[in-house]
Amino acid sequence: MNTYNCPRCGSPSTADRCPVCGRGPEPLLARLGELDAVLAAMPVTLKSRAAVEAERVDVLQGLTQVAARHLAEAERQAAQSPAPAVPSPAPQTPDGPVTGPLAPPVTGPQAGPVTPAGGAPRVAPSTPLPPYPVLPQGPAAHTPPAGAFPPARERGEVRSKTVQTVLLSLGGLLVAAALIIFTAVAWRNMGNSGRAAVLGGVTLLLLAVPFALKRYRLWATAETFAALASLALWCTTLAGYYLYRPPGADFGPETVGAWTAGVLVVLTAYRAAARLTATSWAMLPLALIGASYAAAGSIGTAVVLMLAIAATLGAASWITGKQPGHYAKSDLWAGRLLTCAAVIAACSAGLRAAFGVADPVVPAIAAAVAALAAANLVGVYLARRLGVTLNTMLIAGSAAASLVLCAWVLAARSGSPELVIPSLALFAAGFLPFVTPESRRSAWAFSTAVTAGLAAVAVFATVAFDAPDLSAYFAAFLAARLLAPVLAEPLGSAFRSASLVVGTGTALVTSLVALGGLGYLFWGSDFGWPLYDAEVPIVLVAFAFATVLLPRRFRVDAIALALTFAVESAAILWWDQDPARFDAVPTVALMVCGAIGLAAALFSRTLTGRCSGWVAVAVWAPLAGAAADASDTLDPGDGWIPLWLTVTAASMLVIAVGAPRRSRPDRVLAAVLAHVLGGTSAVLGWFGEIFDWTSDAHGELIPAAQFGIYALALAGAAIMAPVRKWGYVIASLCTGTLGWWSMLIALEVGTLEFYTAPPAAVLFLIGLWRLERRPETGSWSTLALPILVGIAPSLITAIEGGEEVRRVGVGAAAIAVIIAGLARRWQAPLVLGSIALAVMTINELTLLGGRIPVWIPPAIGGAILITVGATFERRRRDLRRIRDSLKAMR
Repeated sequence: MNTYNCPRCGSPSTADRCPVCGRGPEPLLARLGELDAVLAAMPVTLKSRAAVEAERVDVLQGLTQVAARHLAEAERQAAQSPAPAVPSPAPQTPDGPVTGPLAPPVTGPQAGPVTPAGGAPRVAPSTPLPPYPVLPQGPAAHTPPAGAFPPARERGEVRSKTVQTVLLSLGGLLVAAALIIFTAVAWRNMGNSGRAAVLGGVTLLLLAVPFALKRYRLWATAETFAALASLALWCTTLAGYYLYRPPGADFGPETVGAWTAGVLVVLTAYRAAARLTATSWAMLPLALIGASYAAAGSIGTAVVLMLAIAATLGAASWITGKQPGHYAKSDLWAGRLLTCAAVIAACSAGLRAAFGVADPVVPAIAAAVAALAAANLVGVYLARRLGVTLNTMLIAGSAAASLVLCAWVLAARSGSPELVIPSLALFAAGFLPFVTPESRRSAWAFSTAVTAGLAAVAVFATVAFDAPDLSAYFAAFLAARLLAPVLAEPLGSAFRSASLVVGTGTALVTSLVALGGLGYLFWGSDFGWPLYDAEVPIVLVAFAFATVLLPRRFRVDAIALALTFAVESAAILWWDQDPARFDAVPTVALMVCGAIGLAAALFSRTLTGRCSGWVAVAVWAPLAGAAADASDTLDPGDGWIPLWLTVTAASMLVIAVGAPRRSRPDRVLAAVLAHVLGGTSAVLGWFGEIFDWTSDAHGELIPAAQFGIYALALAGAAIMAPVRKWGYVIASLCTGTLGWWSMLIALEVGTLEFYTAPPAAVLFLIGLWRLERRPETGSWSTLALPILVGIAPSLITAIEGGEEVRRVGVGAAAIAVIIAGLARRWQAPLVLGSIALAVMTINELTLLGGRIPVWIPPAIGGAILITVGATFERRRRDLRRIRDSLKAMR
């Protein structure tokens, strides 16, 4: 059976009854026993154990409240009646109850030693519990003595430590304000000796007080006085120099910086002797003030003072770390911040030295600092990946941040546009890791830092040695790509990614420069890219050779792009030497660019490369035509440029449909581009007079030739296409018809049948072919359209007094169609031919209406009615047979 301390008297008891005070059953003690039994049976790793433990805590709190109520009741009764005589405390026996005035009101079960998971039982403490006075028998047996349990203390809303910190902070602030006010205002009414005596005495007192307070273990108060002493020492030093400075001595920024550096040295020694954390913290703002004032002086003094401040801060950081005070955690962070401040002060000294150099050297220094900052960023990310200590990370981060800031300031001061790219790269390298996903943060951080370093190296070569921009970036790209396989991870991957970024950017800029030459060729404007020298084609050819470093599947695309822009830029550079003599060079070069694009479209291993190749063909072909039109040497003549574009479009279509292909999207894109190019060339051919391309009479046949060539291309595509052949067939028929009509219009042919008969004959032949291969399609879907196209326009023209030859021809054609339908049992020719013949018959009767006597039509009508009425039944049977025969036809 488990025993617990009684919540009334504190003696060991059970849940049912206390043997000392006679307390009856206690439900909370019973529930506590149940929870202890459940916890003993539950595994430690079980998730539901937390709920049981939380309920046990609630039960213990309830028992504490019960004990407090019993104590209050006991004190009230003791105050109303005198306490009975209590014998002296009896010593505790092994079997007797544990008594004592300091026994806790509620404890855990005391059934025996608890065996932990390790196997060895826990040994009860050897020190016996303090004795508890034995209660007398009688009416007061259930009342514990007064003072057996201390009253519950009420906890305030604010901790005492917080109150102490607030009081000391406010007090220190007020004293510091008093020192500053005295130094600035109040001491004016005192003599020099009095001022010096007051400041010196107060300073010495403040420096000595912390040692006395430490003896009485008043650590927080000692720290407050140490901070005030640091401020007072700085104020006293500056004020003493101001009072007793030599005649003519200046009290400028250099003086403030020098004396502040001296104060920091004294405070470093004071920190080593006193071991007070506040001194280390007070040195940080004083160092900031001293470095700021020192930087305003001459370059030599400023650099020396700032380096001295940096060295002093480093020494203070080392002392703080080696000799921690009472607040070790605060000393740890103070030492770290002092180290960061020392690094920043040293970097600021370098920046101040850079500001003092001559302006022509600033761009080179800025580029070098940018490269150094990028290297520090790489070091920071590498240190973070290796898991170095926080102190090392803070030092490296402070150095990197200082160098990045120096690089930005120097770049702004130099005014060199070349430094914009490294500055932006440094910004991306410092900011990108904070916004990237955790999974890619490390890789992106390394890559951006190395990219910034490569850009800085390229710019340094540009501004320091006047190297060409594009060549410098290409050299940086090539060096990084060659170093990537040699370096260990993660630097190898970082250099590989950075080389890809730098190479892509350089290639893009070089290509834009090359494209700017087209503006110079056609419009005489370079679009802001004034780089027309041999560097552009040379760099592009170098990129073409460097494609061997790329993965195999991207090499064809890269080679095609590099060679295309290299040929174009070299041709324009050649043409620019003598435009009148070399006016045919751009045309030939642009045609070569189109051929390179076609090769990429056929042999590229990527879908993007193949699509880009077809787009290149569609772009370079019109540009080559425009260049040829402006060339006096080639002189293509009127109308030949649209014809040449149509031939190009037809070739694109046939090659795209018939050549081996790896995917459908590039084939569809090529067909669409071919249609667009062919349509554009057709429009130029039709409206060539507006563009002064088909102004002569002999050029009127050019549109017909364009339509014919493209119709042949569509027919070839219909033959080679694996699917959707009928779309190409219909397009070929329509295009060929337009070409035929264009030729007839150019030859001034006015006969209608020349326009309708050939298309109808072709359609009729195609319909016969389909009907023979698929009889189930029926004659209406295959033969109706060519019959209508061939007969309907002539029939309409022949009605109402057309030429006799046309009328006879239409009738003969209708009879021929009817005969063909009867011979092959085709429904559509029979019906349409019969309708045409009937219309022609009625039209002929109408034309002969004036020559027929008046009595003949009624006579004929009556005879017909009599005949029909006489043989109505037989005629009905014949009509039914004719209807069934028509239904049986195809």
